[in-house]
Amino acid sequence: MSGFATPQELVRGIRQGMVSRAVRVFAAQGLLPVPREELLRILVFLASDSDQEIAEAARESLSSFTAEHARDTLALPDLDPLEIDLIAKWFRDEGLWQEIIRDPRTADETLRWLARVAPPATQDALVTNQVRLLGCLEIIEDLRANPQVTPDILRRLREFEEEFLEKATVWASATDQEAPPEPVHGPSIGEALEELKAVGIVPPGPEVEPVKAPEPEAGAPKEIQDAFVRIALMNTYQRIMQALKGTREERLILVRDRSSLVVRAVLASPKLSEGEVEQIAGMRAVNEEALRIIASRQRFLRRYGVVRNLVFNPRTPPAIAIQLMSRLSDRDLRLLARDRNVSEPVRRVARERVALRE
Repeated sequence: MSGFATPQELVRGIRQGMVSRAVRVFAAQGLLPVPREELLRILVFLASDSDQEIAEAARESLSSFTAEHARDTLALPDLDPLEIDLIAKWFRDEGLWQEIIRDPRTADETLRWLARVAPPATQDALVTNQVRLLGCLEIIEDLRANPQVTPDILRRLREFEEEFLEKATVWASATDQEAPPEPVHGPSIGEALEELKAVGIVPPGPEVEPVKAPEPEAGAPKEIQDAFVRIALMNTYQRIMQALKGTREERLILVRDRSSLVVRAVLASPKLSEGEVEQIAGMRAVNEEALRIIASRQRFLRRYGVVRNLVFNPRTPPAIAIQLMSRLSDRDLRLLARDRNVSEPVRRVARERVALRE
């Protein structure tokens, strides 16, 4: 194989950009004298080659392989997480995908990609694999973003979140001698994917977005900026634990998180004060889930400032704002009727209620 003693060495050479075009063309045409399962692991790289002729030839060769051939390759003991990721993306087969989900070598990024694109049976396999789900909680939001996600999967995710949050609340109050269990994280292929791009190989399918942490406002004090930096380096599990046991400043940052589980952890924190709830209720840069949760809990609504902030907050869903409007004082109701920051339906109902009270 032109200087490469084994298929594995050839794959390494391709990944490092060290294989000549002539050899890549020969391999892409499926002409290498190697077992089919070894040829497949070469072709999944060449199918994304920056050389269009090579990529098209490799895709043509791949079209003669079945999901069963991909399973044979998956059984190779030296297959690495990046190769598994490429197999998942080139072979859209639910049975194969479910095997990949159960394989401990599969990267978190692969599971997240599957969560965003997979049909219901594969979604079920992801939710059932709770060890990996706990180790990569980002999968939850990826499943929710899947246009094919089923009501049953959404229900099971909610149940998983509730059970996890109960346990996490206990873990957050544990002493050092009772440290919470560390979740089992799968391998990562982030660096390997970047190395592939550097040699002109771009795998198919949309990339999994990295977790985006909130950003500080311009001119924020240094301690606030430092807190944003700390949080930006955390995964979802770590942000949940910080939401439960961190500082007031950290909670006010984390309540903006796009993960509903992180937001729910903030509002479940035993350290959360009534004043913080009132402040959160009035925040514009907040995850809407936080406003929904606050509006659903009577213990929060006993404080008038919380109710007022929710109703006046343009981020609050209009149906919730209108429902809470009856609790406003006459003065605040009149102010609301003239407030251009809230939606027109909210202002209209406020005007009607002002007229009824007069």
